[in-house]
Amino acid sequence: MPDHEPDRRDYSSLAADIGSAIREEMAKLTVPEEIHRAHHAFVAEWLEQQRRKRERAEKIKTQVGGWAIVTLLGGIGKLGYDAFLYFKEHLK
Repeated sequence: MPDHEPDRRDYSSLAADIGSAIREEMAKLTVPEEIHRAHHAFVAEWLEQQRRKRERAEKIKTQVGGWAIVTLLGGIGKLGYDAFLYFKEHLK
């Protein structure tokens, strides 16, 4: 026969108290819901701002590339026109 009696105390109250204490301490570590929502709004706004910056940079890059091509073609045209005038004057 065992030397001691099995422990038959009811620990449900103790477990509830421990759970409550843990929840209270965890609540102290969390960010309040209002601040949490404000953080999410800030991050969403920041991401939108970054997206607009990328789109703007792509548009600028496209425009600069287009103007570079127009300038290059204009330069080639001017060179051709100057060559035409030169040959016209010197081949008379």
